[in-house]
Order: sequence, then C-alpha cells, then structure tokens
Amino acid sequence: MRIRLLNRTPLYDYKEFNKISQGIDLDLNCIVTPADETAFWIKQIVNNHSTLRCIHFRVIDKRPRSVIMQLIRATKGHPQPVVATSRPDWCNGKERSSDPYEEKLFGHDHTPESFIAMCMQRLCKRTEERTRKATLEVVEELKRSSEPVLKAVGYCCAPACFWYNACPEIKGCNGADKLYDRFLSKYRQNEAAPNSQGGI
Repeated sequence: MRIRLLNRTPLYDYKEFNKISQGIDLDLNCIVTPADETAFWIKQIVNNHSTLRCIHFRVIDKRPRSVIMQLIRATKGHPQPVVATSRPDWCNGKERSSDPYEEKLFGHDHTPESFIAMCMQRLCKRTEERTRKATLEVVEELKRSSEPVLKAVGYCCAPACFWYNACPEIKGCNGADKLYDRFLSKYRQNEAAPNSQGGI
C-alpha cells in the first residue's frame, strides 16, 4: 500500500482557499505553521467546510476484486478510482477471471471529505469483514503518516454511528439508537400538532 499527498503545500492551499472566500489574495510567505499541525487539521476536517476539498491524496493498493468493488462503490464526495484492466487484449491473452478474490492493483484519489464518508460506511460492523479490514488497514497507515493532514484524516475516520451518535442504517447492528427515530419523532410531533410552526 502507498498513500501520497497530492498537494505540495497543503496548509497554504487550504488557507489560500479560505482567504479567497473572504476576498483576500494570500501571500505564500504569510503562512504560519500551527504548533500542532495534526490537531489543526483534525479541527478543520471535522468542521468540513467546502474549502477543504482543495486537499487531495492518492491511495495505491492491491486487494481482492470483491473488496475493490466495495471501496469504489462508496462515491460520496466524488473520489476518483482506477482499477487494473482485465481485458484479454491488454493482458497477454489472459481471459477475464470470475474469481472475486483475485487480487488487482487499484488507485483511489480522495479528499478528506470523500475518504471519511467512505469510512463512515466501510468501517460499519455490517460491512463485509474483508472490506472492513482493508479499510481499517488504510486508516492505520494514514495515522502513521508523516504528513499532518494525512495523519489527521486517519484520526477522523470512524463508522457513521460514532459521528452521529446513532445508527443511520435501517438494518443496523443493534448497538446504537436509530438516527431515523430522531426525525420520525419530530415528524410525528409536528403531525400531532398541525398548527405548530415546525422548525428544527
């Protein structure tokens, strides 16, 4: 497995986007590195403003086809996948395999937002064990990164029930309250009092 930050100057890139949103053109020489840059990035990632989408990283790995299909089907935040071809005319005449556990090379470009969204799904206890284990291995590799932003991404990865303090799945693992119950409760209260203004 290989993980590579695609931004040469992630701190500047992010702060530049934030300043542009305020109508300010930021000078590269004005950037001050926070004392604990990983902690800085954790706060920014949890805050999740759209400017964070300027940060990109690439994961290159070899996994069973069944795992790759689960990872690249998690499309929230628009990650960009690429998977090694199985075309016989590009693979020295080797016919396409029907083995779901055949290992293939694949790459996945992510923003912090897209990777964490994938982890919210693929770290769930209801995820197939092979896929969950593969996702956890990438998360652990991120946590060991020397790049503060990548390390921060790793520490922000958790299943959806951790983020919401409830399970968003209809058929969950029975370990957490159902997120939809909160919304159903509001809906039923509002319907029981039709003259109310609703609201959040």
